[in-house]
Amino acid sequence: MTRIILADDSQYIRTAYRRVLETQSHFDVVGVAEDGEEAVQKVQELQPDVAILDVRMPKMTGIEAAHQISIDQPSVGIIVISAYDDLEFVRELFKDNPKSKAYLLKTSLDDIGELIRVVEAVSNGATVIDSTLVQQLVRMHLNRTDSAVHNLSELEREVWEFIAGGYEIQEIAMFLGVPENQASETAKEVSIKMGITDLGDADLRAEAVARFINENTEIPYLAEDQQT
Repeated sequence: MTRIILADDSQYIRTAYRRVLETQSHFDVVGVAEDGEEAVQKVQELQPDVAILDVRMPKMTGIEAAHQISIDQPSVGIIVISAYDDLEFVRELFKDNPKSKAYLLKTSLDDIGELIRVVEAVSNGATVIDSTLVQQLVRMHLNRTDSAVHNLSELEREVWEFIAGGYEIQEIAMFLGVPENQASETAKEVSIKMGITDLGDADLRAEAVARFINENTEIPYLAEDQQT
């Protein structure tokens, strides 16, 4: 059972998300909060597996609440839902450790299955960036002559984009219409070109996403186990 807390200052939004999540028998929404401070308190009291936070809330923003939750309860997965496609918000959310965190745009929730998918991914340790922001990152990299993206084939870039979206190899193979072993081998090639040994582990996937964002933010960061 995946225990979930929802935090949003809109009762309508809280109710809508709860209804979507509770369509899954293995999800249990154990608490709701109206602001960031209450979200932090609820996490301490109820020990959820995942906290879903609106980026703009009274008293404490979703990003601030996420950092406090990560300090108090580092095992709790974090999903920040935002109306803002600003990569600096992504950088700020992921800066200490991107593992088990997601930044999801509200527009993506037009597909109700997306919230369910991202909760599953984060609860399994994945790092997830909204697909719109992944595409924005790729465009930024393609505009730079020194970017590692230029060394990737079209298939390798597509595989990386799915990895950044929190998809598993089996799902990537299905979406791209290629055999699973080919998707797995392509992911390994991407990891080599990005200087990472293996992308099969959630920690290393998080590192791959962190490195990709590093090159397009003013203040670089690395996954926690790479900091010195």
